[in-house]
Amino acid sequence: MVKKPVLSAEEKALFKKAMADITPNPKTKIKSDLKEPENQESFSYRRYQASKTTSQNYVSASLDPDDRLYFQGPNVDDKSMQKLSQGLFASPPILDLHGLSETLALNRVSDFIYAAHKQGIKVVLIIHGKGKRELLNAPILKNALNNALPNLSPVRAFCSARKSDGGTGAVYVLLHSSHYTP
Repeated sequence: MVKKPVLSAEEKALFKKAMADITPNPKTKIKSDLKEPENQESFSYRRYQASKTTSQNYVSASLDPDDRLYFQGPNVDDKSMQKLSQGLFASPPILDLHGLSETLALNRVSDFIYAAHKQGIKVVLIIHGKGKRELLNAPILKNALNNALPNLSPVRAFCSARKSDGGTGAVYVLLHSSHYTP
């Protein structure tokens, strides 16, 4: 089990101040029979790892905590990207990765994306955090997502969320329709 980080009073006050004008979205749950993996090598994650050997891999340079994520796959028009970047999809299902290791986070993302795709969901929101507390000042989960998402077959596009949905600490992901098979 992952322990939640302990925040100082100063960090809590800073967080409250930053979130003062934010209203939470009602959480949409994906119907899923997914269980906590016994080991961190679920089928979906192994499928993602296998996809890394293909020639169509997308790998980006290392990102800073405040960098915006943006990936527009083939056959995704600018209008769809604009709608995605403005968060104009009604209450997408949310996955929060705070406190998870990179391996477990990618495992959860893969399972979440495939479950959402199977259910015909078009857009999901993944909260990865900015990673400013990392020792190297490199956002580990953000960089891992930026490299992993384009390699998951249901993913059409993604971009950083609006400030009210997490800003550069979260990403909207546009999925193919459920009848799409690569």
